[in-house]
Amino acid sequence: MTKTILNLVILNLIQVILTVTILVLLASCAPPNSPLWVQSLETLPRVEGFMRSGVFTINGKLYVQNCDSGGNQIWMRYNEETHTWRQSRYNTLGCVRGESARGPESG
Repeated sequence: MTKTILNLVILNLIQVILTVTILVLLASCAPPNSPLWVQSLETLPRVEGFMRSGVFTINGKLYVQNCDSGGNQIWMRYNEETHTWRQSRYNTLGCVRGESARGPESG
């Protein structure tokens, strides 16, 4: 009877160790699952004289708004295929005057 209990305890311990080992292996082999905006910011170039003011998803596209000390605004758009950024719009005083502000896709 004691030997049977001991065998069951050992079997249970082996199952726990095996389960933990499998979970650790699965977690360590999984690809990183960062959101697109986090991954894309790694390739975002600095625009000299401008500060990053916001990150937005508009119509399924990723944009970053930059503002300079004079209140001017630059929008950068991310290309998911090439993993690059390009300037999509410049607004004079777009960061300080509401009537001057335009979104990246507005006409």
